[in-house]
Amino acid sequence: MLNEKLFVSHFVGEDIPTWPCPNCGSYSLSCTKDQFQKSYKTPIDPNHPNFDPEWIEYVFSMNLKCSVAKCSSHVMCVGNGGVSQEYLHDGSGNWDWFDSFAVTFFEPPLQIFVPPKETPLDVKKSLKTSFSTFFSSPSTSLTHLRSSLEVLLGEMEVPSVNGKGRFFKLEERIKLLPEEFQEIIEPANAIRWLGNDGTHAGCHVRKNDVLDGYRIFEHILKELYPVQNAPIEELVKRINDAKGIGKKN
Repeated sequence: MLNEKLFVSHFVGEDIPTWPCPNCGSYSLSCTKDQFQKSYKTPIDPNHPNFDPEWIEYVFSMNLKCSVAKCSSHVMCVGNGGVSQEYLHDGSGNWDWFDSFAVTFFEPPLQIFVPPKETPLDVKKSLKTSFSTFFSSPSTSLTHLRSSLEVLLGEMEVPSVNGKGRFFKLEERIKLLPEEFQEIIEPANAIRWLGNDGTHAGCHVRKNDVLDGYRIFEHILKELYPVQNAPIEELVKRINDAKGIGKKN
């Protein structure tokens, strides 16, 4: 399940979120204090008599590492920041200024959701392209998500051209889905509409809009590639053959 707050909000001071690892998918990316580096975007003199905290603009970088021992992948993150007024958590009800940061880029990109194991490789690659621009350009992410739907339809062998060689519009391709896939037609159309908004320069796309698209696309993939659990008959046979738990080496 997507943790919306993790992807759309800023983080304050040294309270760095734990993001999902792009390699193993676990929420396990952490950053030690010495791996977080910030600096003023432009020189500022805090001792200037007219100094205002709102003048402060930061750029930052940090080296994240997956805490899962078998993974231990490294991820670089960059972004920008400033200062914001936050409540003091001392019961006084007062405010104070705190450093506030927002991510613009991860390398490699985060897996904002983990596609089912059986998802075709080209679909996964297309989704990764969408994930890569989520923080810096939400509209571009929606455009790439629409492209991911085109790739998915191709994997499902839905025609992209008619008998005369004319390319079908995405709307037309969705209508060509076979009867057994009718349940994904409406979700696919929702992705199409969101993708169209992503391509329109005058449409303001928020990160929440992209997350809506990811939820819908994840639903489509789970419908097409459900987790295949071992049949109960195999489980029953294994236990009966072993007359219980059985001996372990």
